[in-house]
Amino acid sequence: MRYRIAPDVVWMADDGEVRLYDGHSGEFQTLNSTGAELWLLVSEGNPADAAGIASQMAQRYAAEDTGQAAVVVRDVREFLDTLAGQGLLLTDTADMADTADVADTADMADTADMADTADMADTADVADTADMADMADMADDLAPSGPAGPSA
Repeated sequence: MRYRIAPDVVWMADDGEVRLYDGHSGEFQTLNSTGAELWLLVSEGNPADAAGIASQMAQRYAAEDTGQAAVVVRDVREFLDTLAGQGLLLTDTADMADTADVADTADMADTADMADTADMADTADVADTADMADMADMADDLAPSGPAGPSA
């Protein structure tokens, strides 16, 4: 699945964070440094598919530990799906269906084996091991901070 930023989202990278304004909902959100890194990968579009982004993050933060790599891959996919569910990212599945399947097979073939081997260590271990913010904090950072515009 390929991701792109929704056209009604205005965003700005600043000081290791990404600040988002969703013009459709009128909500502001801030992504922490890990969320910002993922957002920037999507914005660059190379790769903007889940498998490629997850693979890059796993190489950066868990190259030496296949168990941790499986956790990173899982968490990246969940985070991108969360952003898509909130309407901040759009998915382009029609054009990329075959490519995504090939990428999933080629880049992530061992993910299930890694997950079994690692017994799916929790996300907090990734934060400790790879200096990544845990996904629970990232999800908290995604929580809307309120409607835009002047208050009554």
